Amino acid sequence: MKKFITDRFSHPFIWILFYSVVILLGFFALHKIPVEILPKFNFPQIRVIVRQPGATAEEMENMVVRPLESQILSLQGVDTIRSNMGTGNAEIDIRFNQNTKDILDLQLIRSALSRVHSALPIGVTPKAQIMGNSINEVADYGIQVNKASLLKTQRDIKTKIIPLLRAIHGVQRVDLFGEGAESFWIQPNLNVMQQYGISLEDIAHAVRQRTVIGSDGYITLGHQDIMVQTNSLPKSTAALGKILVDSKTGKVPLSKIAEIKHLPIPTHNATLLDRKSSVIITVFKQPSASTLPVTEAVAKVLKNHTQELPKGTKWIKIYSQGHLVKLIGSDLGRNLIVGGILAIAVLFLILGAGRQVLILAITIPLSLLLAVVGLYWSGHTLNLLTFGALTIAIGLLVDDSIIVFESIYHSWETGSSSEEGVIDGLRNIASPDISGTLTTVAAFAPLLFVGGLTGLFFTPFSLAMIFALLASLLISLTLIPLSMRLMKKRKSSNFNVGSRFIEYLHSKNEKLLRFALVRPRTSLFLSILLFISSIVFVAFVTVNFLPLPNEGVLLESFALPPGTSLNQTEKIVKEMTKKIQADPRVAHTYARMGSASSTFYTEPSSAGEIEIVLKSSVNVDDLNKLSEDFLNISKMPGVQLDIDTPTIERLGESLSGLPQPFVLRLFGPDISTLRLLSKEITTKLQKTNALFDVFNNDGYPVTQIRLKPRLLAMQIYGISPELLQKKLALLLGGEILAQIPRNDYHIDVYLRMKNVHNLTMQNLKNLPIHTRKGWIPLKMLTKVNFIIRPNRIRHFNGARELDITAFPNTSLGSAIKDAKKAIASLNLPSGYYITFGGLFPQIKHAIFTLSASAIVAFIIILAILVIQFERMLIPWLLLLQIPLAFTGGALALGLSGVGLNAIGIIGFFTLIGISLNHGIVLLHRIKQNEAKGMQRQDAIFEGVHVRFRPIFLTTMTAILGMLPTALGWGKGAAPEQGLAIVIMGGILWSALLSTNLLPALYAHWSKR
Repeated sequence: MKKFITDRFSHPFIWILFYSVVILLGFFALHKIPVEILPKFNFPQIRVIVRQPGATAEEMENMVVRPLESQILSLQGVDTIRSNMGTGNAEIDIRFNQNTKDILDLQLIRSALSRVHSALPIGVTPKAQIMGNSINEVADYGIQVNKASLLKTQRDIKTKIIPLLRAIHGVQRVDLFGEGAESFWIQPNLNVMQQYGISLEDIAHAVRQRTVIGSDGYITLGHQDIMVQTNSLPKSTAALGKILVDSKTGKVPLSKIAEIKHLPIPTHNATLLDRKSSVIITVFKQPSASTLPVTEAVAKVLKNHTQELPKGTKWIKIYSQGHLVKLIGSDLGRNLIVGGILAIAVLFLILGAGRQVLILAITIPLSLLLAVVGLYWSGHTLNLLTFGALTIAIGLLVDDSIIVFESIYHSWETGSSSEEGVIDGLRNIASPDISGTLTTVAAFAPLLFVGGLTGLFFTPFSLAMIFALLASLLISLTLIPLSMRLMKKRKSSNFNVGSRFIEYLHSKNEKLLRFALVRPRTSLFLSILLFISSIVFVAFVTVNFLPLPNEGVLLESFALPPGTSLNQTEKIVKEMTKKIQADPRVAHTYARMGSASSTFYTEPSSAGEIEIVLKSSVNVDDLNKLSEDFLNISKMPGVQLDIDTPTIERLGESLSGLPQPFVLRLFGPDISTLRLLSKEITTKLQKTNALFDVFNNDGYPVTQIRLKPRLLAMQIYGISPELLQKKLALLLGGEILAQIPRNDYHIDVYLRMKNVHNLTMQNLKNLPIHTRKGWIPLKMLTKVNFIIRPNRIRHFNGARELDITAFPNTSLGSAIKDAKKAIASLNLPSGYYITFGGLFPQIKHAIFTLSASAIVAFIIILAILVIQFERMLIPWLLLLQIPLAFTGGALALGLSGVGLNAIGIIGFFTLIGISLNHGIVLLHRIKQNEAKGMQRQDAIFEGVHVRFRPIFLTTMTAILGMLPTALGWGKGAAPEQGLAIVIMGGILWSALLSTNLLPALYAHWSKR
């Protein structure tokens, strides 16, 4: 071993060159690595969107979704399929097994869509994309527009601004929300048309014949080929009005039988900025792009090109994810630096201002640089999870180096020469140093293979910790002994304040150690009692999924009863936003109702979202309280509301919807029976105190108008059901007849009746329809009746199901138990059954995967400890320390009053690994002393005396490294506060156990 160590440090130039390269790579990675809010989503999930305007949910199910599901379910690697069908659209979310790649999955799905295309209705073209894109929505900007300048403003944005935004490096796409496309809208006058005997088809034919543009070929003139083009394009509404239409009395100008207006094409969605008509742009970044540069470039483009828009218009920033990224990056980055400085300061305070201590201090930033290199080259980002891991790692990074430093220094103090002290010190500590680090790494390694929502948080955190720990181990075994070998032996400096303070603490700790040695059972009993108390503490801690800092914006989702008209939805939303804007904390509101057909959203016109932009002067620490205030302010009868930060809402959309806390899924073949059963179940659940806001939106029916052809009458009048449908589609739905290019944009020529939305049932029945034998009312050709149809139909792996959602008043397990009691008397027909979804299966899956990871980690750690200590006593003692270390984290969290979130939960899992290192090096020293012939009690006191200083130093550096974040310094660090508190408490308690209870139990059980 001695020769091995000497050989490794006989050529210091190689190591100097190695670390020079490492530093260069580190700064390169630090410059290049993206800073984000959350990790990249690599879930193998694909979303398919299908639109068929006018189709009912049942028709979407039978004609579109079932053929698609049949083809998709046959694909290899498909785990689950969830389908959601509504009027005119369907959404299919496909989750593949964890070992697949999302790009390859997308290719498989697109191949399947291509194969099934011929079986779908004509004109239906499904679109597929990788899930997770909603979180890439990084900027929303709006402009308030009056009706007079709406079309020009929208046109200027589309032709002048959006191309510049799309050219920004890292921008994936830019969506525009506002009015429909610019058009020359032909609004036929049916009464005049009857007088002239002109049908809609006659108008469409005349317009298509007049609007022609096309290539006729080429001719060669001299040395050039010249294209010949026929161009007959009406450039204005007046030119369109001059088009002649055939009638029974001759040619009639179009202007005599129709109004022609320059208007946007009607849409079934709307946007409002501060309750007024608006044009909104939404910018999505590429998944691999860094958010902050993209949002800064977007803001710069909009600022520099405002003059290209109509005079007086200005952009209003609704949302910028870059604000939150900058907040998190600056606050956590600052805390990382401040924590590192505090950790280094305590090293100089305790050990003195020697050159060796300076090298020890350098190990912190050097280890962090190595960890950043690992994250960058593995394709990860700096985000809440990886920042949290590096913050925790600050104290742990210097742990290995302190242990090696103290071992070498102890060899010097016992009389070894400079070089011999380095060799002996490293030889004595290398084995436990490696074992201690590997046991910590072993706690995180299984988490790299945890999939699903759990893996989203645990994998990047674990990877950052592993990179940092391995970097610190490498540095401790190379740079520390190398630097100390090159420097002169340092004399003891026992007269500084830090050394005297450590001696004072050691004397106090020795009293605890003597008590534990005399009363080991009592000490163990008190520790277990405190452990049980800490579990009770945690039970009263508030729990949130992932509370983020104040983004300056809240996002409120709303849903009105299905079938609510767009006009009514807009009226209610204006009333809601009026109340919200009356709050002095609100700067702007942006409301979106329904979904544009060009997007991947499938919300009906009765649902949407309101973005509440807060004033910059608002300093809100409790977003839960603020959210509750706005929910109460905007509450309206019959409107379901939910509110969160935009990032959390879009995280849910990216993950196919964050699971509802409580979901009861009712499966069965018949829709009517499902609806009746759902009403009965809802009534029963509303009576239990365990649930509130029980919501049965899926079972809410909608009213539709069904036209049943009178076939005999149709034969008499010479019209077929197909032709009737085409005529009605022109009248009620409209059709684009031609497109007229104009410079850098185009105008659609659009044919449709005006004021279709104002038609009454009687107007519809009396609607004149042109046939071979003249004009007759629609009611003569069809029966016109109201029918009740399902609002939405859902499938899970092809089976029909219906969701009933609620919020639990108690724990989720208790709520489900009470819900089962409430519906116990329900008599389900054959073929119908109930399951519980929402967070319940997610929690069960998370518990299972984390438990499996903990078991694997436990086995690996046990194997490492057995190899290190050969016998089972010490490994079992060390493993006993793991649950006891939980005590410190839980008590610290309970006493702090800080809530627990998904990141904080990781802290408890982290204690599995980091609680062992102190015990390993201490018991290794005690075993060495016994091997030299010392009595067990003397060996224990000597071991604690020698190892007390490095244990104290590593504990203090870890605590000070996390202190800024634990104190909640900076709003961007708020999500990490619980994590830092848990780790601080766990490390402190672990150090106390290591230097007292652990050696006492070793002495007690060794006798037996």
